[in-house]
Amino acid sequence: MKLSKQQQAALASYVRSAVGAIAAVVATGNYAPEDLAKAAVAALLPPLIRWANPKDPSFGRGA
Repeated sequence: MKLSKQQQAALASYVRSAVGAIAAVVATGNYAPEDLAKAAVAALLPPLIRWANPKDPSFGRGA
């Protein structure tokens, strides 16, 4: 499956968010897999918010 430039940008945004969220959980000394998974799921919010914004030039619904 080939990803478009817009999909690649959204995926890169998610990966950056996930790395930050998981690093924050680990920094608290919490290594529980369920909490790391929650951080990975929570990292979906920033790209989803950008997608929902039709004025976002990168990968908003109107892009």
